[in-house]
Amino acid sequence: MSDESAGDVLRNRDPVAFLDRRAAALAQRSQDLKKLADAWRPLYTTLSPEQKQWMAALTIFALHQVGNAIEQRMQSDDDDEWLVIMR
Repeated sequence: MSDESAGDVLRNRDPVAFLDRRAAALAQRSQDLKKLADAWRPLYTTLSPEQKQWMAALTIFALHQVGNAIEQRMQSDDDDEWLVIMR
């Protein structure tokens, strides 16, 4: 637990640093998705039309699940930050 008061925490928050961290996380995610696309490309070209449809559905589902997990983690991080503020 921090010795800072709620007012101190609010005054010391750095929104620019937060945006920098968010941008870095999005850039990393972008790089990871590009690597995944590059890895899947050779396989995708060999699939039948039906298999391509299944892969498209699987991709959407997987990205949705990953997005949900990331959002939950970010929300949890934000909640933790606000818990410190509220104390």
